[in-house]
Amino acid sequence: MNLLVKIRNNCFNLEPQRSNELSTEDFLTKDPIAPEEQVFYEDCKEYYRQTERPLIIVGDEILNHDGGETNSLEISVLKFGIDEDCSQFSLQNFLNTVCTLLKISTDDISVRKIESGSTIIETVLNDKLQTKEKQLKFQLIYQLLPNIDFQKELGKLKMFFMYMGSLVSFSKKIKYREEIQLNPQFNRIYAPNQTYWVGALNDGKDRGGQSYYCPIGWKRYSLYVGNDFDKKFKGWCIGYHGTKFAFGLSILLSGLKPAERNEHGTGVYATPSVNYAAHPRYSEVKLIESTHRKKFFNNAKYVQFVLECRIHPNDIKRRKETLDAAHTVIDTNIANDVIEWVVDNKDKDLVNFNDPDSSIICTGLMMRLTDDHPGLLSESQWWHEAHLCNYDKCCCIGIDLEELNSLKSAGTRSNIVYD
Repeated sequence: MNLLVKIRNNCFNLEPQRSNELSTEDFLTKDPIAPEEQVFYEDCKEYYRQTERPLIIVGDEILNHDGGETNSLEISVLKFGIDEDCSQFSLQNFLNTVCTLLKISTDDISVRKIESGSTIIETVLNDKLQTKEKQLKFQLIYQLLPNIDFQKELGKLKMFFMYMGSLVSFSKKIKYREEIQLNPQFNRIYAPNQTYWVGALNDGKDRGGQSYYCPIGWKRYSLYVGNDFDKKFKGWCIGYHGTKFAFGLSILLSGLKPAERNEHGTGVYATPSVNYAAHPRYSEVKLIESTHRKKFFNNAKYVQFVLECRIHPNDIKRRKETLDAAHTVIDTNIANDVIEWVVDNKDKDLVNFNDPDSSIICTGLMMRLTDDHPGLLSESQWWHEAHLCNYDKCCCIGIDLEELNSLKSAGTRSNIVYD
């Protein structure tokens, strides 16, 4: 029988097979959590509390499809962070539930230790599994990760963090997180009396023949992408890629990045217009919980995130907009028939916006805050003339469409909130 078929069959044997219940107390360690790791967990908790799902990180070795042999200890770790005090935590109940969700047997993993504070559980895939079996099992788990319903089920376990891979890779990712902190000297607020210009920016820089217009109303959190920026990206275009609230929040919280697979088929969709990227099909409109408004979002009511990217012009396939906006102007600076790009992702299974060899590099996180729904902004009126719907797998508008239309008809205004 094919090895992958055997693994799949075993993965669906979900009945717990332990003869003795495991107790939390038996695995508690007195080893302190490193300070940088503690900060990491606190950021993960903030992500969880605002999204109600865990931040999921995957070691690069899990995505290794070249068939090469890897030491089994390098790929065997599963770590979970649970937002619950150890004294109240039931280890066996958690293992039964999480293994069912991950589609593995409880016999497939062994608990190494539990660190207290919250509950940080370190487990490994059992040594009875061969290296290739472990790789395939982890790849099957990995296929579950992009599913939002799956992530929410993990969130119901109070799970704020999940990692799979090696401890060496985990340590590197913690270190990498520290190294990719936002680059605040290049943060910008694009507004009159802040950073602002009219028409195409004429500063002599080569942006691949693509004009760069002021993204008015947005704040950029700049990401560090290496030295000699202007030299490295000479001739690269500036484009935008709308993104979900959870992804934007993960970057805002010190560069954390959730595991996300490519959902764009043979290319990544981008645009030279931040106004086009802001449509809720691409950039989720998120109502901010009142408890988080002051701490993170300047008392604004709604937030949107867009990724600012550099894109090599040779990898751009231009095409007209696909939001049925033919009879309205999306952006006064850019024609509708060249406003949408498909970027060649070189047939990569995973689009990593921070990969230096990628055809698209994320250089900043754009955030727009408003005191009411952004669909009421003057620059968003084209939404109502194009495609806009209540189907959240299409348009993530963050409000019932009838309610939004009623507010619009009543003349309700929305204002951008700046620092």
